[in-house]
Amino acid sequence: MYKIRESFQERLQSIDGALVVSCQASIGEPLNRPEHILAMSLSAINGGARALRLEGVENVRYVRKAATELFDGHLPLVGLTKSEIPAADKLTSVYITASFNDAAALAEAGADFIALDATARKRADNETLAQTIERIHSELQLPVWADCATFGEGIAACEAGADLISTTLFGYTQETELPKDHGPGMDLLKEFVDHLNVPVILEGRVWTPEELTRAFEIGAYAVVVGSAITRPQLITERFVKAIPSRRSRLPAFKAIAADCQQ
Repeated sequence: MYKIRESFQERLQSIDGALVVSCQASIGEPLNRPEHILAMSLSAINGGARALRLEGVENVRYVRKAATELFDGHLPLVGLTKSEIPAADKLTSVYITASFNDAAALAEAGADFIALDATARKRADNETLAQTIERIHSELQLPVWADCATFGEGIAACEAGADLISTTLFGYTQETELPKDHGPGMDLLKEFVDHLNVPVILEGRVWTPEELTRAFEIGAYAVVVGSAITRPQLITERFVKAIPSRRSRLPAFKAIAADCQQ
């Protein structure tokens, strides 16, 4: 069985059975400012989330400062960076915490966990995944949250020393690419739960409470929800797409006209 490193035990136990809310906003989006990320974060905590997943060193630092003042620092933050690369290249390139230097900056800003791309793709600093994880453990003294897309990547990340394995990149790599409206990787989650001896996280494409419930029934250690809670433009888009293309509206207009003539 997996034995939690004593130095990481409190951190990992803080998210056992938790909803983790991913509060992120991409460049060019109205909410892409630290104060807006903080507002989303506090709203998520008010709703019952027990931890946050945050992108960007400045966002982590800003929210950590507020958490220290509001919660005595007792707010688990999962930190990551995202490289600014074309969307098409994200299928083939590492862009989530792509180097050890990125991890070090997140640690300095106050992250409790370092989330990183744990696929087999080449990392920006040419270090292997195992080398990066070892350095995060030894130099930063933080647990590693491994974002994976396939079962083989989960096995490799576990063998490399990752402390948590997540389904985050399922559907977002060249080998696993899926339509945006495809659901979460429940089958991959079950494979991880059945075969890995580290805590397993469901993340990515979770849109309903029923999916979250199912994930915990399968054996997820925690579940991350992002867009369904914190990306209003994507939430709005789903409702707009639900408008029937051939809806009947003429009778309603006639009724309004008749009322006006009375």
